[in-house]
Amino acid sequence: MAIYQASKQLTKFVISGVIAVAVDFVVYYALSQFVGLHVDISKGLSFCSGMFVTYNLNKYWTWRQTDKNNTRLALFAALYLVAMVINIATNHYAIDVIPDSEFLSSIKDSSGSIQELFAIKIDKVMAFIIATGLSATFTFLGQKFWLFKDRD
Repeated sequence: MAIYQASKQLTKFVISGVIAVAVDFVVYYALSQFVGLHVDISKGLSFCSGMFVTYNLNKYWTWRQTDKNNTRLALFAALYLVAMVINIATNHYAIDVIPDSEFLSSIKDSSGSIQELFAIKIDKVMAFIIATGLSATFTFLGQKFWLFKDRD
């Protein structure tokens, strides 16, 4: 029964995480690519956006905690502060290490001229994925064994 419960929690954590990561990625890419904010600032703001989503989904759905516990919120903030440092540092390092590359999509019109449709920075996406994976592992373990641990 414990394995079933853990796998159910992990599944819910992953679904919540996918939603939070989608929010994180959209905010990160928009701020860094279109608004022009520094990648570290963009990553910090986007991580906070995802953190808001993941706290609510994990508290009420994954871990089924309905108490109004301000201590738990403070502990969550502390856990995610460490995770945010891990995330930003990993993202920063990965962008420096991964070769700068882009995926370009273009179209050739009837006159033979090529028009660029969009470009995606592959190094930025890969750095995001690596940083997210590392910080997600850290936060799952922190939530499971520390923050939302059953206190029966």
